[in-house]
Amino acid sequence: MPYYHVRIAKKRGTVRWAFELDLSKKEVEDGIIKPFVEGKSFMCGGSPIEPSDVDQIRINETEQSSSQIIARAKLKKVTQELLKRFYGVGKGGHSDEWYVTHAGKVVTRDFGKGLRLHNKAGTFAMKENVFIVHGRDLQSVKELKSMLKRFRLNPIILHEQPSGSRTIVEKLEKHSDVGYAFVILTPDDVGCFNIEVSKSLQSIVGTLQNLVEAYTVIKHKGPLKRVRDELSKVASSFKPRARQNVVLEFGYFIGFLGRDRVCCLYKGDVELPSDMHGIVYVPFKESVNEARDMIIKELRAVGYDVRE
Repeated sequence: MPYYHVRIAKKRGTVRWAFELDLSKKEVEDGIIKPFVEGKSFMCGGSPIEPSDVDQIRINETEQSSSQIIARAKLKKVTQELLKRFYGVGKGGHSDEWYVTHAGKVVTRDFGKGLRLHNKAGTFAMKENVFIVHGRDLQSVKELKSMLKRFRLNPIILHEQPSGSRTIVEKLEKHSDVGYAFVILTPDDVGCFNIEVSKSLQSIVGTLQNLVEAYTVIKHKGPLKRVRDELSKVASSFKPRARQNVVLEFGYFIGFLGRDRVCCLYKGDVELPSDMHGIVYVPFKESVNEARDMIIKELRAVGYDVRE
């Protein structure tokens, strides 16, 4: 049977960390997650905790109990100094509880998906963390990052995080412990309906072949005008749109955080993804700073402490 261990970081108090070890999944859900979501106090580490005092919740799962984990660590053929340095076990360093809550695998998001962890008191993830999804327009990213830092928030940008031999998807999962995400859609690529362009290109090729075969027709403007018209159709068929990876991450965060915790900032007349309704779309022409008031409004609406 799996064992679940909970570590809570508190905003205030002389003791910053609270631990509960060797819980069942039901005990985690009923004793910690459910009251937290409902805005009620709950017990952790032998003391009552108010949801408004929670800065972060981390849940990990192990196949062994905490006593087995600690015992196994202490039996390793290394010195106490190495245990203290690398595992936090033994004299000095972090506590045994800290080590246990870093063993096994982190399953915080599994609880979050089932219970939609956000309430009036705050979010399941650290309220300072905000993810930024972006394309090739790095100036817009720089502007939004600077703005969030001025609000005393912590912007998370995927390419700035260490990869650690992870795939892009694995890296995204690791660094998505946030309470909100901004998606910047900028006209980095172009797209169109394939059938429309194919028909126009076929017509152009056919006309050009006729021109090559009968050079005398060059004196006549009719075929050349048809070529220009068809080329104009092709050009108008292409629409500016965001890169595909941006749209993919857009959908990822909608599914992970919920629609009310994702805001799309889009530049100019960039094409917006279809069938993604119920999302906050905020336009800007040249600079993300144009949307500053709306950004503040949306963050505050979900409980972020935005300090200007």
